[in-house]
Amino acid sequence: MESFTALVACGAAFAFSCYFGYGRAPSSLAALLFGAVSGIGFAVIFFVMTVAVAGTVPGIFDARTLGQHLILLVMVAPLGAAAVAVLAHRYAMSRVPF
Repeated sequence: MESFTALVACGAAFAFSCYFGYGRAPSSLAALLFGAVSGIGFAVIFFVMTVAVAGTVPGIFDARTLGQHLILLVMVAPLGAAAVAVLAHRYAMSRVPF
């Protein structure tokens, strides 16, 4: 259960950073920052939501695994989302407009 929710949070961070990088960021640096903030934001949302669910439904999450996935998300999601945003921004800027 923890792995699935962590993958969903990471996928959402990557999708959100792709959205920002592709058409909303004015520069590569802004895309990089938007991507990193998106990764951190979704890691925090993952933690808050899983703790809220674990508080209301005891025994559904394992605390140790939840902590391990949170640490992994805090390290991987901002870096990966920033890279996705920059690559999406560069792709959008390299297209030939018709």
